[in-house]
Amino acid sequence: MRTKSHWMVLTIALCMALVVIGPGCKHKKDTGVNVTTPKTSGSGTGQTDVSGLKFNPSDKLGKVYFDFDKSTLTADAMATLKKNAEIIKAESKGAQIQIAGHCDERGTQEYNLALGERRALAVRDYLISLGTPAGQLTTISYGEEQPAAQGKDEAAYSKNRRAEFNEAK
Repeated sequence: MRTKSHWMVLTIALCMALVVIGPGCKHKKDTGVNVTTPKTSGSGTGQTDVSGLKFNPSDKLGKVYFDFDKSTLTADAMATLKKNAEIIKAESKGAQIQIAGHCDERGTQEYNLALGERRALAVRDYLISLGTPAGQLTTISYGEEQPAAQGKDEAAYSKNRRAEFNEAK
C-alpha cells in the first residue's frame, strides 16, 4: 500500500522532471509520452517486405499483457515476445516499430504514464535481448488514455494493461 507521503514524493519528482525536460519539448495534441527515439538514417516510415506489402506491426505482432501495477514480463508475455522477435527479424526489413505502453484507469494520470513507460521499456529491452535491432524500436506511453476495453471490472482492466505494437511515426 502506498502512503500519502509516497504519492507526494512521486508527484514532486515527476513535476521536477517535467520542468527540466519541458522547455525542449514541443507540445502535441497526442497525450502519449514519447520515451525513446531511434537513431536511423532512413525516413522511419516503415519498409516493404518481400511481397511488396508494407510491414504492419499491429497486424503481425502479438500484444503483451501485464499484471496489476507491474511492468515485469510474465512467462506468457515472454513467449509472445519470442515469437514477435522472430517475426521482426524475418519480415520487418528494417521497419520502425513503436512499442506503446498502456495501463488501466486506476492510479493517477502521472503514475499511469510512468507505468506505461516502464512496460514499453521492459518489452523493448527483452526484444533487444532476443536479437531485435534496437534501432528499429521506439517506445511511447499512453498511460490510461487509450483503453482497449471499457468497464470498471477486472475483465476490462486486464485488457487495458498491455503493450502493443504500431508503425513508428
